[in-house]
Amino acid sequence: MVQLRRLLPETLATRTVAALLLGFGVLFGAMVGVHDYLLRHSVDWSTEELLSQRLATLLDAVAAAPPDAQDSIAQAISRPGLDIRRSPGQSAMVESPLSAAARRISERTESLVAVARRFRVEGGRFDPDTEHLIGIVASARLADGSWIDIEMRTFDLLSAELKALYLYSAAFGLALLVAVGLAARAVAAPVSALAHAVSRMDPAQESPALEPSGPREVRQLAEALDGMARRTRDAFRQRTLALGALSHDLMSPITRMRLRADDFPPEAREPLCRDLAEMETMVSDVLAYLRGGDGGEVARPLAIAALVHSITDEFADAGHAVEERGMDRRAVATVRRVALKRAVTNLVTNAFRHGERPWVEVEATSGEAVIRVGDRGPGIPAEDLPRVTEPFFRGDRARSSGGGSGLGLATARAIAESHGGRLEITSEPNRGTVSTIRLPARSDTPAQAPRSM
Repeated sequence: MVQLRRLLPETLATRTVAALLLGFGVLFGAMVGVHDYLLRHSVDWSTEELLSQRLATLLDAVAAAPPDAQDSIAQAISRPGLDIRRSPGQSAMVESPLSAAARRISERTESLVAVARRFRVEGGRFDPDTEHLIGIVASARLADGSWIDIEMRTFDLLSAELKALYLYSAAFGLALLVAVGLAARAVAAPVSALAHAVSRMDPAQESPALEPSGPREVRQLAEALDGMARRTRDAFRQRTLALGALSHDLMSPITRMRLRADDFPPEAREPLCRDLAEMETMVSDVLAYLRGGDGGEVARPLAIAALVHSITDEFADAGHAVEERGMDRRAVATVRRVALKRAVTNLVTNAFRHGERPWVEVEATSGEAVIRVGDRGPGIPAEDLPRVTEPFFRGDRARSSGGGSGLGLATARAIAESHGGRLEITSEPNRGTVSTIRLPARSDTPAQAPRSM
């Protein structure tokens, strides 16, 4: 079934053309078959009637002449494809079993001719390719006892008819192909235009209304998508407002509690500050995940190596060393700086939390800017690897180690996808985990790439 689906055309236009051509091909093939069957019977009957009429006419013409002139008349009438011989005694023809066509010709000719005392058709000649009757061999005894032997050939009427049929069929098929192609294009063009317009819609911005055109179903689809886009933009705006209110309502009490904790004794202040820091981190992670990498920031060309270097410096200032491997300065992408920094920071934080001796690497490949963050830890179990980027998923090892909200990798994936990229995670037991962000590269040269952060 999968292999059969791969053979199907991809676009609506090609599928429409294929379906119409298949239907017209079956219909046209049936029409040609019926026409060929009827044509063969009509041509066979016409050929038999023609041979019978010619045989009767020739026999009457020769028999009506005086006996001493019959030989000369027979020779005068003979020509290529028609041989007439007169013999005073027995016919020179050898009798052979008659075919159905020869038997019908014999009966028809015998009913037409009046001068022959005895008449018989010795056999027929058939085209070896089409097996169609193209000639006849016959003999007749006249009133004076002499015999006339006639060998007659005719042309294949069916081959001429079929050549014309095939020529008309080819012309009709070509015209049909052009008409079907134009019809499919007319049907698919509004759908393609609608798909292109929908792909450019941004829920965070006002987009021009879709212009309904084409068949009624396509217009209805355009109107439905336009309404859905308006509802999506309204929901997105409401979510953005809710996120702002949530950030204010949660962060403000946490900050006040942190200030009030300074009045507590040291033995009570330190656990409370740790809990408040964890709450703040969890709230920040939830807000970052809900934003999906889009916090209203404008995307700009950015030197990826410089951004990653600034992140490693911040970790170094906090006393956590991160090894920098290859830092390819040619890696430039159009990104939202704050969002991408959060994604890479989440990956490095995970490497510290669940691994050992983390490292980072930046590489410019064909059409991509690649960021790799790895560690030398125990790795992720194979059964957990497909789910590690799901929101709030935490493996057994992560739950036992404590800390984290289960949104770090999910947020990094959402940010990468919001930039048109992707997040890939590979892990080997006891050899560590490698998280890779692949972003569409910008075609700027290194000299044009921004250097300052």
